[in-house]
Amino acid sequence: MSETQAHSNDDWLPDYSQKSADNLTREDLREALDNAPEVPRKVSDDNDAPKPKSRKAPSRPSGDTKGSSGSSGGGRAGGRGRKRMEIFDDCPVTPLGIRGGHAYYLDVNGQLRAITKHDRETVLSLFGHMNERLSYNFPQWKESKDGGFIRKPRAFDQAAAAWEMYAAASECGVFNPDNAVRGVGAWTDDDGQLIYHMGDSVLVGGEPQRPGRIGKKIYPAYPPIPHPDDSTTPTDPVPEILRTIETWNWAAPDVHPFITLGMVGVQMMGGALDWRPTFWLVAPAGSGKSELQKMMKLLHGDDGIVQTTDVTKSGITSKLGQSSLPVAVDELEPGDERSTKERDIIALARVAASGGEWFRGSADQTGVGGKVYSAFFFSSILIPGVMKTQDVQRLIRLELRPLKAGTAKLNMQPRTWRARGARLKRMLIERWPTWAERMAAWRHALELASVTGRDADNWGTVLAMADMCSQEDIATKDVMASWAAKIAFMANADREETVNDADAMLLHLMGQQYDPFRRGQQYNIAQWVMTAAKLPGAPDGLRNTMGEDDGEVAMTRASEKANSMLANVGLRVQGSGENANVFIANQQIQQLKELFRNSDWAGGVWKQSASRVPGATPTPNPLTLAGIRSRGYLMPVKSIPGLTGFPMDRDRNATVVDGAQAPHGKPLPDDVDDFG
Repeated sequence: MSETQAHSNDDWLPDYSQKSADNLTREDLREALDNAPEVPRKVSDDNDAPKPKSRKAPSRPSGDTKGSSGSSGGGRAGGRGRKRMEIFDDCPVTPLGIRGGHAYYLDVNGQLRAITKHDRETVLSLFGHMNERLSYNFPQWKESKDGGFIRKPRAFDQAAAAWEMYAAASECGVFNPDNAVRGVGAWTDDDGQLIYHMGDSVLVGGEPQRPGRIGKKIYPAYPPIPHPDDSTTPTDPVPEILRTIETWNWAAPDVHPFITLGMVGVQMMGGALDWRPTFWLVAPAGSGKSELQKMMKLLHGDDGIVQTTDVTKSGITSKLGQSSLPVAVDELEPGDERSTKERDIIALARVAASGGEWFRGSADQTGVGGKVYSAFFFSSILIPGVMKTQDVQRLIRLELRPLKAGTAKLNMQPRTWRARGARLKRMLIERWPTWAERMAAWRHALELASVTGRDADNWGTVLAMADMCSQEDIATKDVMASWAAKIAFMANADREETVNDADAMLLHLMGQQYDPFRRGQQYNIAQWVMTAAKLPGAPDGLRNTMGEDDGEVAMTRASEKANSMLANVGLRVQGSGENANVFIANQQIQQLKELFRNSDWAGGVWKQSASRVPGATPTPNPLTLAGIRSRGYLMPVKSIPGLTGFPMDRDRNATVVDGAQAPHGKPLPDDVDDFG
């Protein structure tokens, strides 16, 4: 700038030559400042100014650029301009949430991944074949030869990527894979629409979609399982499947083949059903049991069923994961009494019937678990005796007999039978919209035949599924009524072997041996109760053990002595004959605890079952037994199976039973059942 220019720029100042500084007023100074021109700036030559280094980088993708760290836009935005709960726009990796030290994602292939460290290799494995998206969104720069900046090839800013990834996962909230993730197999959404996950594709209402988030659930990618048939004109496979099933020698040939067909359908649609019965095939050697298991394997196809002969509960749950694949276990025979293997597997099948949760301990003491929705199929020569009442109530038992001599071995071509299974699966998927109406109709038909409760759940499910396999239209009322009559007969026969917890408790208690005199003469609690109640069937030997002879007076003295012995174990008989009651203490008296040791009623649990005995009433006040006061329950003798029935090993017309006279000293009438 020249001196002349500098001087000319100062001409805005007022001429104070005629005025001393002392005479300047504040108004003069304020006026001069208000009228002052803009401060002059140096005009630089563009050619002389240094050039800034340019970054030769592409602009970020367009999208929501509100705020930072999710602080603006009403909490909707993510960090550095990304959308909330997304790593970046159109990211091939989907964040799902966090839990503990894990961040969950669906990787580029749709697999569920739990990540603890977002290091370079882990992040690369998540993005897989789309790693170039990392370089684009999280670039690393290097200086070029001309002084600018260019991207480093095959490199990305790992720290920046980890920052955004974990932030996005955290914004998704806490994630529980046990409740949110569904593996391969059949499922339904909240509206009852069928969702069939095939591993590499998901059928939603019959239309294929990529694995991922569908509705409120996550369907990750898995190794594919056999797909339903996709031919334009598939043939109906059911007639040939049913004809082959009928070639086995069934104990109930008019029922079991149709039920077996229904079982196959239940296995295929397992996770979509509200209830899954447990199927158990009882078959002796030479009955073709293993061949039936082979046919099941072929119908479901490789990887379409979890099938084994030597397995544990943890092995099954590990193989199932979050899937609803069926489980078939062959040769689950009764094992060592101390073994828990069979008990644990049967308990898992019990949980699977209603889609419940299972748990087991883990090395870090946090425990692991999940939900299981599989239909279980067992086969063995004998059913293990570890089954509880609730297990039996979920059971549909099928039975084979040895094959007749000269029966030819089946020649099942794998390709043919896999194709039949694929066609059957397609038919069930296409007919699924009729399931709710079909199930309701079959269940109603069973209830009209007095098949109710768990029996109706079991048989209604398998019959409705066999019907859906067989035909597109729902069976007529007459057909359903005919089947319901057959099932009612079978259910009533099986019910004789199914006892409730109260009957099971009484059966255990009454069968326990009690020898207070230590004379080696073993009598069970039932015989002591019969003696104390003066019931027919009280053994002569027990009365003689207490030093009593025959006669009414002797019976009364024997009753009193038996009662005093029962009091030592927390029991007491009140009254006599069929109107008597048996008192059981609530207090955990040591000898009463011994009677229930290692049973389901140990530790005082017996009082819960005692309260459920028909006609049982709690005592209003504590009673004294052998010096111990306790409340308890009075259980009618008539409600205790076996006590009031006429002994099967006595002559019908005898007037004396084991030394005790029959009522009125008269022969029993011809219509009395020896078996009680």
